[in-house]
Amino acid sequence: MIWNKVFPSRPCRIPTAALVAALGLGLSQIAWGQSAAPVPELSVMSAAGAPVPGGVAATATAHDPAALASADWPKMTGGENGNSATHQGVKLHGHWVIDVRNPDGTLTQHREFENSLQSSAQGFLIGLMGGYLVPGDFMLVIGASSGTSACTATYQYCGIVHNLSTYPALGYCGFYYCTGSSLTYTYNFGTSFAGPFSLVLAGSITANQTGTIGTVYSLISTCANNGYTGSSNPSGIETNSPAFCVTQTSPEPWYGPLSQANITPVAVTNGQIIQVTVTITFS
Repeated sequence: MIWNKVFPSRPCRIPTAALVAALGLGLSQIAWGQSAAPVPELSVMSAAGAPVPGGVAATATAHDPAALASADWPKMTGGENGNSATHQGVKLHGHWVIDVRNPDGTLTQHREFENSLQSSAQGFLIGLMGGYLVPGDFMLVIGASSGTSACTATYQYCGIVHNLSTYPALGYCGFYYCTGSSLTYTYNFGTSFAGPFSLVLAGSITANQTGTIGTVYSLISTCANNGYTGSSNPSGIETNSPAFCVTQTSPEPWYGPLSQANITPVAVTNGQIIQVTVTITFS
């Protein structure tokens, strides 16, 4: 779902696995060397409010969610969304865990699944590895695959964010139901940078209506030397640091979806707590 720009990090020799881990890509078995499919028209949200690749919320243009769903984008093996393909080479795995709890802490629902790489993530990876993009902040988005979601605002999506004052939150939380800044990051490099490598994104949000969880997204914000203009690609090496890019608001950074999954709907009652953990690993 979402997308506003595409790339993060200064030119330096960083192991590919470590670089990807630092990005927090919620991916599942990615095929490297696969040609990229055409990117949908620029937009931050679809007609239904879902995040998609492209522009800023203030100038968002509608894009048919059905077209996004049927696009010939690379899919990863495994998970409830049923996407599978035969791939060789480097594989990344994005393992999601969703727990739904009553206000007293009792567990009512537990779900685990893998997700799929979005086409926009390929652009982010190229920009990050080339130094044209520098990583910023992250965000997790939860919605219903059909019917009523567990959260509602202008659109029926829950936004779990690290900071309400940074992107991607600034691009979405005016339209999604976002509360607090609960999203945390845990980076694991192993002993002497020898692995095992993983990145864990974890956070929670309290449902503000009774509904279901049927679709999830991970998002990233990055900055580039020319900012996001709506049509121009990043044009050169970005010189700002990740510390700066996390809080950059001008020029507007590139931001959008890394991964997405559709799952068997999880029932949620108004006032229940939705806890989400995404673990990224490699094989």
